Amino acid sequence: MLVIEDQELQSRELTEQLRDKGVAVKQAYTGKEALDLLDDQVFDCIILDLKLPDISGFDLLDQIKSQAKHAHIPVIINTAMELDQEKMAHIMRYTDAMVLKSNKSNDRLIDEVSLFINKLKQDGPAKPSTSKGKSVSTMEKVLKDKTILITDDDMRNIFALSSALQVYDLKIVIATNGREALEKLEESDQIDLVLMDIMMPEMDGYEAMKAIRLEKRFAKLPIIALTAKAMKNDRERCIEAGANDYISKPVDMDKLLSMLRVWLS
Repeated sequence: MLVIEDQELQSRELTEQLRDKGVAVKQAYTGKEALDLLDDQVFDCIILDLKLPDISGFDLLDQIKSQAKHAHIPVIINTAMELDQEKMAHIMRYTDAMVLKSNKSNDRLIDEVSLFINKLKQDGPAKPSTSKGKSVSTMEKVLKDKTILITDDDMRNIFALSSALQVYDLKIVIATNGREALEKLEESDQIDLVLMDIMMPEMDGYEAMKAIRLEKRFAKLPIIALTAKAMKNDRERCIEAGANDYISKPVDMDKLLSMLRVWLS
């Protein structure tokens, strides 16, 4: 594993934790060091801090992924940076996970790495692949090339959902509030389903779903409501506002995939 992190203390702590797990680790403190190491050695996974002294982490990510031999390597982003929609969309093209730095972030990183190592044991070393490294069953083929609008004001939720869904060759469109979701629907006639968070600024999910249903052309557009509040009447309120289905946060991906298969079939 290659750890790209300019803070020596954090890099050392993370490296020690990884080595305790039996992972061979190389450290890079700058973008140049990282590129030199990547030229000399093949890595199974990269942990990347976006704030480096000599190059933006975004530019470094572009450089790494522009080389065919590195295109398939999973990247885990480890950052304290506030990410807007544009920056999030940039890294979502390449990365498998994102961890926001905190006093517990190393534990999260170790969890992500453990998941990756378990996957390696099951599937063998990562190889360049158009199927994004997971076998897709006949049922998942229902999802292929469908376009989903994810509406949520928390970019971490958007990232988590997008990363999980892109495995199935779904196309993702992003909105950060209800008003933006309406704009995205007006701009595109390709959206097959909407995942709608309920608690959002400017226009919440209830308002947005009601506004969507006022448009005749969206009368049959499947909408799945997402809410963090598992209140007794949530489902009724969501259905009344125009949702076809409802799932509470944290999202159970297996349950969500089952819903997607039903509504996209």
